[in-house]
Amino acid sequence: MRRRITAALATTVLAGGLLAAAVPAQAAPVTTDAVARGPITCKPSELRQQAAQLDRKADKEAQLGNRTEAARLHELADAYRAKAKACEDADNGAGSPFPG
Repeated sequence: MRRRITAALATTVLAGGLLAAAVPAQAAPVTTDAVARGPITCKPSELRQQAAQLDRKADKEAQLGNRTEAARLHELADAYRAKAKACEDADNGAGSPFPG
């Protein structure tokens, strides 16, 4: 009798744990539709402006002796410039959605 109660208790605990783990995954809304996310906007001029600001800040950090922070800021500025170039390339390479 004691084994049956222990086995039944273990089964309900495991089943409850599985249900508790599955509920958050099912409760989250999933949208894979690109229209639901809205249009992607890209402003290369603003990205380049942010890169220039980061370069100025990196130069100040380098003057203060913070070489690692300056290098991190320069890498971040390079990433902003790369993103701006990718946006420009995407805009220039994007053709008409309805050729003809």
